[in-house]
Amino acid sequence: MSMGATPPALPPLTVNRLFMQALLKADAPCCALGLVEVDSRQCGFLALRPGEHIPAEITDGGFNLGHSLYGGSSYEAIHFAFEFYNFQRYHVLVNPNNPVAKTVLQTMLDGGDYFFFAIDERFGSVTAFRADLGYDVLLNLKTNWDLIQQSTTTDPQYDLLLKRFADDSTLTD
Repeated sequence: MSMGATPPALPPLTVNRLFMQALLKADAPCCALGLVEVDSRQCGFLALRPGEHIPAEITDGGFNLGHSLYGGSSYEAIHFAFEFYNFQRYHVLVNPNNPVAKTVLQTMLDGGDYFFFAIDERFGSVTAFRADLGYDVLLNLKTNWDLIQQSTTTDPQYDLLLKRFADDSTLTD
């Protein structure tokens, strides 16, 4: 690219307006899983509203995504950790028995990529990351997919896991 040349245009991303409005109305910090259309195909996305400003110099450095199953032998939650380098780590628990979560995660695994949106309502901006799922990125999710698909975690069980996770200071830094 020559000096002064305009960078290539990014493809438009299409998300459900009502879904995004509901996410913006939810109390922060919060996270949502959904589908986004790009280049005439659907991809899964995770959207984080941290409730605090993440400076551009931090988002420019990207983030690290970690995941695991959290819980016991009779019920579980999917744990995601988003670490913005030299800034903050955010934890999210998702009920694997939720049909929307299963659809989004299956779309991510089938399509081989996903999007991550960091929403900053203070500045009215969204930082979008597109990740190629390479072999190891969601290996635990792939490995545990049968267990996730068969999950029977109820809402009260999920609420217990949320409380236990919040009380476990070794996990929430």
